[in-house]
Amino acid sequence: MSLARIRKKLKLKLLTRLLSGNNVECNICNHRYASFLPYLNRANAICPNCSSLERTRLIYYFIQEQRLITNNTKLLHIAPEQCLYNIFSKTLNDNYIPADKFEEEVYTYPAGTQHIDITNIPYKDNTVDAIICIHVLEHIQNDAKAISELYRVLKKGGWAILQVPYEKNRTSTYEDASIVSQEDRRKHFGQFDHVRIYGIDFIDRFTAPGFTIEHKDFSASIAQSVKDKHAFKHQEIFLLRK
Repeated sequence: MSLARIRKKLKLKLLTRLLSGNNVECNICNHRYASFLPYLNRANAICPNCSSLERTRLIYYFIQEQRLITNNTKLLHIAPEQCLYNIFSKTLNDNYIPADKFEEEVYTYPAGTQHIDITNIPYKDNTVDAIICIHVLEHIQNDAKAISELYRVLKKGGWAILQVPYEKNRTSTYEDASIVSQEDRRKHFGQFDHVRIYGIDFIDRFTAPGFTIEHKDFSASIAQSVKDKHAFKHQEIFLLRK
């Protein structure tokens, strides 16, 4: 075992002791704590064990509640979160396709992740039953082509969860292809590798290839006690169907 992994395990043991309690529970790895760790400017956000975030836990809860995945589901998972990868790689085996385009050195990917450009997916039409793509499209210059490609490889009757950060008070998406430096992108879009700020018109981008939308505000139907227990983020989940 490498020194880095040993340090990580020791740090995890220490954090587990410090955060010992039953106030919150991660519904992905089932570990319980007095609270989750802060992440960026958000308190009670990230699980010390599996690194799940509020949005990841909510989406996994949604997938379970809606019974969207069975052992026979062929799932394409773009930019796979490690916590979800740990589950799907075991339950779906060869039916699980973790994929991302390896560009930014700041990002790491689970073992077995395929190098795929989602604006040019190397699969035939109607290949997969389901797609998960969480907070990816704001990084893609040609997001229309990416959404079209995701629609193309999805089987008829299949589903996709495409989540993007957006501003509810912004009617039109703000983007400018001439903004290319990391400093300028951080200034204009809030992060060095974002290429736009989505407005509420992002829904039109999702439906343009032919997707239909279901379950726009799933989190509103969840009991507050459950939201508090898992520290879910209140956000709409846009389930797309082909």
